[in-house]
Amino acid sequence: MSRLKPWHMALIVVAMILAGVVAWRLLSGPKADEEAPPPAALVTLAPVRQADIRETVSAYGMIAGSPAASRTLAAPRGVIVERLLVAAGQPVAAGAPLIVIANTPATELARRQAADAADFAQRDFERVQRLYDQHLVAGDQLGAARKTLADARAAAAAQTALGGGRGSQTLTAPRAGIVATIPVALGDHVAADAPLMSIVAANGLTAQLGVEPARAARLAAGQAVTLASAFDPTRNTASRLATVGRSVDATTHLVNVTALAGSLGLPLGAAVTGQVIVASHPGLLVPRAAVVFDEDGAHLFVIKAGKARQVVVTTGPEQGGDIEVIGALKAGDAVAVQGAYQIQDGLAVRTAK
Repeated sequence: MSRLKPWHMALIVVAMILAGVVAWRLLSGPKADEEAPPPAALVTLAPVRQADIRETVSAYGMIAGSPAASRTLAAPRGVIVERLLVAAGQPVAAGAPLIVIANTPATELARRQAADAADFAQRDFERVQRLYDQHLVAGDQLGAARKTLADARAAAAAQTALGGGRGSQTLTAPRAGIVATIPVALGDHVAADAPLMSIVAANGLTAQLGVEPARAARLAAGQAVTLASAFDPTRNTASRLATVGRSVDATTHLVNVTALAGSLGLPLGAAVTGQVIVASHPGLLVPRAAVVFDEDGAHLFVIKAGKARQVVVTTGPEQGGDIEVIGALKAGDAVAVQGAYQIQDGLAVRTAK
């Protein structure tokens, strides 16, 4: 038997080392070019719920005073504003002092002229009466003088009733309520019967709302409406439509509707929203975050046995934080909510606790 040469021994050793390395790589794990399975996505779940879906019409506006609960203060003569004792928006009790006014010079002149005319008519009547007693004038002259006196006295009494000669006068609140408007300022000369101030009863506040004309045809007085602060939706109250207009406002280009809003507790002029319930129907609700919107439309993911199944849906009205969905799903199905935008159809998912 011939002996192996040294270079033969070296080849055998190298072959044995290579064989050992290959065997170790095969036994130690997957091949380098083999891809690891993708990790499961983490999602939260919510059940699909069966519920009555409310169809609503949105309206926007502000708190104002109902005309039936408002009183306007005015003077039946020309006056000057001497003092303002309250501010707009201030609550007042019945009989509370509001404003101090004084007569204008023109008002005092008219009263003085009426009084002078009555004095003159009185003296003239007495003169004609003496002449009549002496048979120097006819009876019709006496009758004319009597009528002139009566007219002059009536004119003087009217000026007194209007407040002529009264000096300063303090106007008080005719009822408990809120000062709605004060269209005058200190020192203003205000014409007769011009408004000085308006008071709204505390329970007479209304929401003056505007609705898009295309949707206003579905509204009618008496329908339920939820009123809420435009800046704090948690401040809300249930009410009903009191009036529904049938013409478009020339300024807002909306149809005006009103609803009682005294229980809402917002001040005059506060911005409000209204959701008028016009109809309802049974349907399926899911959290708004469960619906994924993309260029193809809306879909969500039903999770079953740890797998996501994409379901194309049509969305309906929103109801709080939920939204109506119509598609191949049923009440009780579990849908992905948080993490829904990160998964795909067929992807394995993990449920967050």
